[in-house]
Order: sequence, then C-alpha cells, then structure tokens
Amino acid sequence: MYIELIDLLRCTEAHEESQLVAAFNRVDGRHVIEAKLGCPVCGAEFFIRDGVAIFGDVTLGSPMIDTGGMYAFRISAFLALSEPGKTVLLAGRLANVSASVAETTGARVISLNSPSPTRMLDNVAEIRGASTLPLASRSLDGIALDIAHTTPELLGESARLLRPGGRLYVTSRTNLPPQFTIIALEDDELIAELVGELVNLKSRR
Repeated sequence: MYIELIDLLRCTEAHEESQLVAAFNRVDGRHVIEAKLGCPVCGAEFFIRDGVAIFGDVTLGSPMIDTGGMYAFRISAFLALSEPGKTVLLAGRLANVSASVAETTGARVISLNSPSPTRMLDNVAEIRGASTLPLASRSLDGIALDIAHTTPELLGESARLLRPGGRLYVTSRTNLPPQFTIIALEDDELIAELVGELVNLKSRR
C-alpha cells in the first residue's frame, strides 16, 4: 500500500471520524507491506497484509481485460482526470485499471476490491471493504463503481466521500442519491456530479 494514501483511511465504526494510528511492521520503500491500524476513538483494529488494507471480508469477482487501455482511458475521461493532483476510487472490476489510470494521469488511486493485484505501485493503494468505506469524508474527486458495487449503500458512501463537483461513474442506470445530478448518460454508462451544499440567500433591507 502506497504510504502517502494511509492518511485517508478511517475507522468503519459509527462514530466521529478520526485518522487511524499506524504501526508499521514491514515497509519496502514508500510501500507498506504489513501494519496494524488502530482507531483512537473506539479501539478497533485493522490490518495491512501483503500490501492490502483489510476492512472487511469480500468476494472478489473475475479480472477485467482492458484491451488497448480502453477502460483506463474512458474512466480517466469520465472522471475528468486531465488536471493533476486528483484522488479517485475505482471499485471491483474497474479497479483492474488502477495502475494504468495512475500512470497516465498522475492521479492517486484507491483500488477497492480489485480482482487483480495492484500492490507496490506508486500512487495506488489497495483496500478491501464492504458497505462502509474506510475513507475520510470529502477526500475524493472521482469514484467509478462496477455493477457489483453499484449498491444503495455504496452510492450513499459516494455522496459522503466526494468533494462538491466530484464525479461518479457507474456502469448501469440506477437511482442516484439526491445529492447527484446526471451530466451524461449513454447506453449503460452514467456520469453524475455531486452538487455542492446550497446556501440560503436572504435579501437585505
């Protein structure tokens, strides 16, 4: 796991957010191979094993073959990664192109439940998680969910994790949370944007 992305990790228990405390057991350059992550609020413990941060047991799907880098290019375009410094999450089969997206755009990529290993790559952190994602609120600029991860729970988590104006890409038409507005829809691909908080403007007399 890329060490610079550990700061984004949070406890998955229901309480106020707090950065996890990491005790490293094995590090290779800028990559954490083995570590224990502790929550200072509730005392919950999580682990990084073989470079992967484990926050739940999940069943991984089959790898996706990205012929000619098509999916990496499309995801990069859909999530508007032309500007440097973005942080995004790719889930399930779409996480298979995490390395390509990171290398071609310079974005920092959280690879969630990838069926293919993405360890020991700069700007990429691999995590395992279920319905509650172990990341700080408003920490992401884009999220791409495959069909298996397009659930009401993860759509709600997407609304929590994205910054205002952040983009969500899903591979099937679905009912989005009210915080999103659709900006593109074609066949089974949907791109939406998180609307910023509305401010009441009162006229002054």
